[in-house]
Amino acid sequence: MNKENRNLVLTVAIVAIIFIGGYASIVAYTGYTSPFSVVTSQSMQHDNNRSEIGIIDTGDIVLIRDPSKETIVTYVEGYKTGYSTFGDYGSVIIYNRGNDQNPVIHRAILWLDYNDGVWSAPSLKDFDDWYFIDDNDPSHTKTDWTNITGTLFICGTSISMSSLSPQSGYLTKGDNNSRFDQPSIIDHLVTPDEIRSIPVMEIPWLGTLKILINNGGENLEYVPNSIPSLVMFFVTIFGLIILYDSIFLFRLRKEASKKLEWIESHRR
Repeated sequence: MNKENRNLVLTVAIVAIIFIGGYASIVAYTGYTSPFSVVTSQSMQHDNNRSEIGIIDTGDIVLIRDPSKETIVTYVEGYKTGYSTFGDYGSVIIYNRGNDQNPVIHRAILWLDYNDGVWSAPSLKDFDDWYFIDDNDPSHTKTDWTNITGTLFICGTSISMSSLSPQSGYLTKGDNNSRFDQPSIIDHLVTPDEIRSIPVMEIPWLGTLKILINNGGENLEYVPNSIPSLVMFFVTIFGLIILYDSIFLFRLRKEASKKLEWIESHRR
């Protein structure tokens, strides 16, 4: 095998090792052999007219982790500690809603405990933006987190406790939605065994290609800047590759020219 072939084989082997090693590292970190998920709805957007880096928008791809590898922090807990993801407090979760429907990617707002007919939420202690109105005493607002009844008001949104199935779980909501998922999307709080994965990183725009092919561009009107941004991303990448090749070739030619000059000078 000549030198050029050896260098080619070595280069291919190095690239293969990098890709295989990188993929293996991602699988080990996430716990999934398919660690990416395409976002097809606008429910997590913070702007209805454009895609934003750092926010989960239509057409984004998210890197997901197994729930066993992540600690789920609710919006209430995140507000008190300063923990935030994707532009707001707390963790975003992907959960199954059953009936062969697509999974939902929304934020965990509050963990509610249900025990012997009583709702409670320990994380609401020392949290200011909440109260409830007891159906038997509608003239007064209450903040007894050990016994929540009637209608719960939190983060500018309300929910009737009687609309929930009697079980503990997460109260969830899309960042772009005006109401909680319960009971409009799912009739009960999201339980830990219903949580499919935890998004940990956003890759902007790349999922628009899949939406265009499989969904006919559904919901892409909410992110009109995604396709131009994706095109500019690829143009920039290819431009950098071409620039690198040009610099590399220029250096090779310069070195070859110097060698020729040296050879010519020594021939004389």
